[in-house]
Amino acid sequence: MAGALVSCGGTENTASGDGKSGGASASEPAAKKSQAPADVQLVKKGFEDHEVWGDHAYVVHWELTNTGEAQGNFYAGLDFLDADGDVLGSTGITAEKVGPGKTAKGDASPLDVEIDKGEMGDIKDVRVSEVERMDY
Repeated sequence: MAGALVSCGGTENTASGDGKSGGASASEPAAKKSQAPADVQLVKKGFEDHEVWGDHAYVVHWELTNTGEAQGNFYAGLDFLDADGDVLGSTGITAEKVGPGKTAKGDASPLDVEIDKGEMGDIKDVRVSEVERMDY
């Protein structure tokens, strides 16, 4: 497993180059999507019993594909939303050493302290708020 942990997100690099549909992509406007450093798909999200995050945790399963021409390290911000679409809190995920066209996969869950504008049980959705390439 290659990757780092930011708040609550784990990563696993894979050789897959295909993105899954049904997720959310980087928060760039549609006209700028091709300029995003990576494409982030949220492939599954919701409350579940999870061996790491615990019983009835809100878990986001994600895939991040490097759309650039060189290996990179990436950060993606996640906003957790209530029924009205208001942000309850945020966390982030990282994927390190992802080759061009390659996809890292992982899951993430917010910590209680990250949901600072409501309760964990109020989460109804999640969106990608930002995607950054981090060159060390």
